[in-house]
Amino acid sequence: MLHPNHSTLGQSSYPRLTRSLSAVESWGFGLTAHISWTALVPAIHAALGVQAIFVWIPAVIFGMLLNYQVKRLGMHFINVAGGTPNYATKLLQNYPGLARYAAIGYLLTWVSYLSVNTIVLRDLIKVNLQALGVTCPDIFLDIGFTLLPFIVAFSGTRALSILHLFFVIPALGLLITFCVQGLSWLAFSPVSPGFFPSSWSSLSFVDWAKWFFFVTYATYSCETASSFVADSCHPTKTLRFLDVAAWMMPPIFIGGSWVVMRLATNPDLKDNAFLNLVAASQPFWGRFASVSVSFY
Repeated sequence: MLHPNHSTLGQSSYPRLTRSLSAVESWGFGLTAHISWTALVPAIHAALGVQAIFVWIPAVIFGMLLNYQVKRLGMHFINVAGGTPNYATKLLQNYPGLARYAAIGYLLTWVSYLSVNTIVLRDLIKVNLQALGVTCPDIFLDIGFTLLPFIVAFSGTRALSILHLFFVIPALGLLITFCVQGLSWLAFSPVSPGFFPSSWSSLSFVDWAKWFFFVTYATYSCETASSFVADSCHPTKTLRFLDVAAWMMPPIFIGGSWVVMRLATNPDLKDNAFLNLVAASQPFWGRFASVSVSFY
């Protein structure tokens, strides 16, 4: 149980961040992990097929519970930046070694997010350039997309939040549309292959555990808004968004995965994120599929 004075313990000795972000700007950061679903679903789908849904369901349940727990911790540590790793450090202050281990683990997931997005963006650009008969070496795309987030980040948190919000809102809107329209098409279209698969293959615990570990990269990161509580002009509103972020997980992570599972069935797609999402959306978006997928 938290001590009532934990929320202010030791905070007077640390510099305070300027509260410059509006609630909406901090909410934008809280949607980052939902968009990262597009990077993960092709790989797990290619490896497990229809059984992938049994990895997503428990991962989403645990992720939602984590959001609610982080929200309660954030209410106690209202002036603490950094979110979950710093909350864990405070809770484990009697075990500094374990606290550092937890914080470093979260830091590494944040760092890996840049490389994952670099791969997804590189594949998207390559596919579109190849359609135009243009080739570009991978190394230039990798370096460019890796440096871009750092260039923007060093422009300041406010500049980063505004730019991020500009891209994340249309991306999330298209992603939600993909999930809802895809599920509706599967359920009601006369040319649908069927909402449920005709058979289920077996899934070993080893494969389940391996991919559950990768999936939690996204489902455990939906509390990102908590990292910007100390930057927010309205920290309580920022933390309340964790409830919204939690309930957006089932339609995206489970619903979207179901659409990909049923409609992106060509084995030649492999684990290319762009090609899988285009294949899954073509039945209901038609010729606009590739353009729409490019925006999320």
